[in-house]
Amino acid sequence: MKNISKFLMFLFVMIGTTSFAQNISMRTLSYIFALLSITLLVNCKKNLTHSAENKSSLLGKWILVETLADPGDGRGKWTAGDKANYYYLDLKPDETAASNTFMGLGGLKKYKIVNDSVLNLIYANGDSVINNYRVDAMTLTLTGGCIEACGSKFKRANP
Repeated sequence: MKNISKFLMFLFVMIGTTSFAQNISMRTLSYIFALLSITLLVNCKKNLTHSAENKSSLLGKWILVETLADPGDGRGKWTAGDKANYYYLDLKPDETAASNTFMGLGGLKKYKIVNDSVLNLIYANGDSVINNYRVDAMTLTLTGGCIEACGSKFKRANP
């Protein structure tokens, strides 16, 4: 999107110069603007599709397998969860959530995908916590939301 904006700025500057404007026809300008419009529409559609793909890959029930908690000195390590197959995170298509992992602030109630790497977890009391996320077919990793390094790794409950 930045490259398109730069190109448009360049194009407007060039159109404003007298020598360029004299050497280009209105028909050519119409073709250029049509091409730019199509490019913008296709680019926006790709972004919407990508966002929908991210949402569908996040949906479903996830089981906690590892956690990261750093005491503030950078020595934190990922460790196995203390109760196998007990803690979960369930992200539903209507952006509601259920979890026995994120119980603070009245419990997790909703989520919002901010972009392809940021997830906003919204709690019952209205507070929200921004997390970075990475997802593939079988794993979901959430990090952030703490002063020190922290995170949660989940495996898909029903592969």
